[in-house]
Amino acid sequence: MKLYSNEENKRLISLLTAKGREPHSVIITGERGSGRRTLGKYLAAALMCERRSGEPCGVCKSCRMLEDGNHPDFITAKANENGNYKLDDIRALVSDSVIKPNEGDLKVYMIPELDRSVNTAVPVQNVLLKFIEEPPDHCVIILTAATKEIFLPTVISRCITLGTQRCRRSDAEQWLTVQGGYGQDDIIRAVSCCGGNFGRCLEFLNGKELPLAFECAKAVSAGMLRRDEYLILKGLFMCDGQKAVLRQALVFLSEILRGACLISLGEKPEDCCFENGAEQLAASLGSGRSQELYRLMTDYIGRLDANCNQSLTVNSLTGEIFVRL
Repeated sequence: MKLYSNEENKRLISLLTAKGREPHSVIITGERGSGRRTLGKYLAAALMCERRSGEPCGVCKSCRMLEDGNHPDFITAKANENGNYKLDDIRALVSDSVIKPNEGDLKVYMIPELDRSVNTAVPVQNVLLKFIEEPPDHCVIILTAATKEIFLPTVISRCITLGTQRCRRSDAEQWLTVQGGYGQDDIIRAVSCCGGNFGRCLEFLNGKELPLAFECAKAVSAGMLRRDEYLILKGLFMCDGQKAVLRQALVFLSEILRGACLISLGEKPEDCCFENGAEQLAASLGSGRSQELYRLMTDYIGRLDANCNQSLTVNSLTGEIFVRL
């Protein structure tokens, strides 16, 4: 099992497992698509590997079953279509934890994307709290979310926290090439947009929303460079009637402008979306106006989240961008 980048996480996992200090409660945080589940599965493989070397060997029975997705002692909780977990399912998981493993010495439970469980995140943690405080010796629980803020202080205090780390763009290109089925030009375009976030790269290659949002962000960036209000408006209206796409386009624009601000201050941004555009905007706008426009994008993302009218939002944003150029 290959875990790209994340050297510090691999070092910590190896150190803990090799010394027999296996964590029984783990929180993994990071942005969507950054490999939280992959890191959780890597941790499980390292803990359950028959060789006990501190990292998955990839050849023992336990590692092979995990890689094939059929290990009976690696259990992943399932949320409903809205991302919420049923409390009865979590209670069943806690009840199951008293049963000894089928293979080896450990059972590992993973509850992914707890931050999506908006309606049940706190009740789920309350159900799990006793299990997390006094887990059976043969059990490990892994919780994943975008940030630690979703977790109760009592849960955080009893867990080890790992954060997914940015992967290199070269790693993303290599991984996507290994997956097969994608042209090299498409891979380069996806990585240019999404950087080392493998999940977002796949979403870009396999979907329609992210590519459209990226093209919208590029068109608006071009309008900013030419200080052309019509081109800015035209770029934003590429997402007409598609609120989720417009929101993602504004996220891309905020990333581009953040990169422009850093570049103009003499720093090299990590994983900047549309780096060429950020460099051109940095030269054209400088740090002050880049920062103003970055704040403007985050403000309008909030307006969309507050369910403001999309057409009015686009027209208002166009005018506010133009007066800042």
